[in-house]
Amino acid sequence: MPDAAFRILRSRRKTLAVTVSAGSVLVRAPYGVSDAAIRAFVASKRAWIERKLEEYADERFAAVRRGETLLDAGAERAVRFGAPRDGEDALGFFLRVPSSVRRYFERTRGPVLVEALHAHARAIGVQATDVRLRDFKARWGSCDARGVICLNWRLTMLPARLRDYVLVHELCHLRRMDHSPAFWNEVGRFCPDAPVLRRQLKRYAFLCLLYRGERGA
Repeated sequence: MPDAAFRILRSRRKTLAVTVSAGSVLVRAPYGVSDAAIRAFVASKRAWIERKLEEYADERFAAVRRGETLLDAGAERAVRFGAPRDGEDALGFFLRVPSSVRRYFERTRGPVLVEALHAHARAIGVQATDVRLRDFKARWGSCDARGVICLNWRLTMLPARLRDYVLVHELCHLRRMDHSPAFWNEVGRFCPDAPVLRRQLKRYAFLCLLYRGERGA
């Protein structure tokens, strides 16, 4: 990645930070930090930046990013906004406003997601104390010490194999609240392809940046 490939925004902030969005790189820097220091900082983040740029270069989901289609269990379906009510038919989704996406998916796909979690829980031999859908910005799920599992509602948009990997991952935390080798061995017992699925899941990270408005009226 050449030096000219990033923009610099200086402010009163105290630390250097880099963000990648829509294929562009922005470095936020404090006043007084030299260009040489910024270039050195960017060089130290080169591998991460290039990986993020590759994700944005993936044109397979360009229509999803533009808001022309929605992913539904891994399949792209057309979406039209401005409809008098929320629904779907053989041609795709018709929704009132973009902020309706979350509410509609939680209502129509949420129960299937929760039932899938319970099915995996029975197979593993564990039970969550509660299951909640959340609007996470940077994660697919979480499990706390009380046994409460929170799931990103966007899991309903993923292919079933990736959704199931996340569900197994969180359920295995009911036995081990860490990411130790023993934890990953536990995940591997119920999801042998976990390493491959974990890498594939990164291709869908952009979904967490979409549909971040209110649930809709």
